[in-house]
Amino acid sequence: MKAEGRKQKAEVRTTKRISHFSLLPSAFCLLPSFALFFFACAPPPPPRTTPAPPPPLTATATARRVILVSFDGLGADALASQTDLPAFEALARDGASARIIPVTPTATSCAHVTILTGAQPEVHGVIANRFHVAGTPWDETARGLEVPIEVETLVEAARAQGKRVGSVPFPTVDARTSSRTSDFGFAWTASATMPRMIHLARTDFHREWVPPTWSARPQRRASYSPVMRARIEWSVPQKTQADVDVVAYDTTNDAMENYDVFAIESANREIATDARGWFAISAQTSEALYGSWSKILSADAKLNDVAIYWGAISRTDAWPASFQTLLDSEIGFWPGVADERRGLDPSIFTDQMNRLADFMTRAQTLTIQRMPFDLLLAYQPDVDTASHTHIGDAAIVRDAFVDADHAVAAIRASLDPTRDALIITGDHGLVPIDTEVHVNALLAGKPWRAFASGHVAHLYGNEDPDAIVAMLNATGLFEQITKKFVGAAALSGTATAEVSGSHNRNSGDVVAYAKLNVQLTPSSDVPAIGQAPPSAGNHGGLNTHRELHTVLFATGAGAPNGPQGEISQTRIARFVSQLLGIRAPSAAE
Repeated sequence: MKAEGRKQKAEVRTTKRISHFSLLPSAFCLLPSFALFFFACAPPPPPRTTPAPPPPLTATATARRVILVSFDGLGADALASQTDLPAFEALARDGASARIIPVTPTATSCAHVTILTGAQPEVHGVIANRFHVAGTPWDETARGLEVPIEVETLVEAARAQGKRVGSVPFPTVDARTSSRTSDFGFAWTASATMPRMIHLARTDFHREWVPPTWSARPQRRASYSPVMRARIEWSVPQKTQADVDVVAYDTTNDAMENYDVFAIESANREIATDARGWFAISAQTSEALYGSWSKILSADAKLNDVAIYWGAISRTDAWPASFQTLLDSEIGFWPGVADERRGLDPSIFTDQMNRLADFMTRAQTLTIQRMPFDLLLAYQPDVDTASHTHIGDAAIVRDAFVDADHAVAAIRASLDPTRDALIITGDHGLVPIDTEVHVNALLAGKPWRAFASGHVAHLYGNEDPDAIVAMLNATGLFEQITKKFVGAAALSGTATAEVSGSHNRNSGDVVAYAKLNVQLTPSSDVPAIGQAPPSAGNHGGLNTHRELHTVLFATGAGAPNGPQGEISQTRIARFVSQLLGIRAPSAAE
């Protein structure tokens, strides 16, 4: 329709030009003969050529600073289904927007390494979230976020060309090796301890007592029954330790012992709780600020059962030391990730998810305001976190999108749009699942081993794979199965034999992609096929599924305007390089 409209407009313009020439004065026909001769002998003008338009997502200028933010799990369709997200709506209105077709598999590690390199997984070597590296022990799992990247990244290319790069944080940029290190940054960090539930009983509480002649401890609150205390040790082995007291008060003057107020004390001070009832314990060490968030969930008036969610102790892992100090002093300790264990009150998950999003956003905006950089890589996990375990809970998923919208607004407000470029993208979308396959249980008794995550499994063995392919096809749960280095052998459904990553030296002898409703795990537990956990979501499947596509928005200096159509994820690295005015990573498409 649009092409036909343009053709009609061109015809109208041509008609108008002819009519103008026909109305010129008749004197035009009385030109002197020499003039007529001159025009007759003149060579015809060269044909007018229209310059080819630049490819989609091409920078129009360079920017002083480029900020690239990846929102894990930010699916294009899922975002479109949300309403009242003003920051995302402003991005779509003010700058460039595109639907991003992620690489296959649509996994976090593969996608983020593609964003950094501009290359397909079979080229950069991160072929799945879990796979096996040739030459390592038979049962050793390679994790996509931890293995060496086989080609040059944006971080390496930019730094080699004199640019200063920060990461706050970004997948695979973790300072483990020189190639994975930015000029400054902090890494995604595992907690130093595990969260747990604590149940205090009456026998854990004791009355206040001081030795004779000692001064009594100041009583911070009135209590009509004896103040009772229970002590819990808060510690990270070989790092730090503190005593934490749960203090019970009876504030009702009813001649009954019934405790109704519970306070937390440590280091001779009372710890305040936030609006949601959480309290933080922290301790500064020579390395970093360690801390945790915990909450009293319920308390019996007779102290028979006081239930406490005892949070994991975590720390920010930043470099160099000066950046660590800046974050610890201005933002506080890394709060840890949301606890995804089933059976917990959903409010625990939501509160932790929101707290981490707030930490990320404050750390990222502080970095923009206080640190010198040319390229800043940033990451936010909330949408993926919520969708993996609560995709069927609209309220929790909505909270995650609101967190993301607040982050976009805060980051954008920290920038100068005349000099800074902001790119917002995702790695993949997610889909609901209802079936779970324990792939190594399917392989029981066979000399094969599977490394699986999400919708994809890499299977390694030393026997003819045809029987394995036939067995997987017989389940009816797979949409594409290929043998390594074999063209169209053993396919299920309407899939084709071309699998991203299938020609990498570390890919499985058989690579299997499950249908969208099916989650693959490396478990060997029986039964091999069962029901997935309730409200679970996943990703990692073929990029032909639009539900797994993501988005890109660009605004500010050098950003093009308007819709850019559908673009491969491999295009992002070259676009960022153009904005920086540098050579793109060597393997970028």
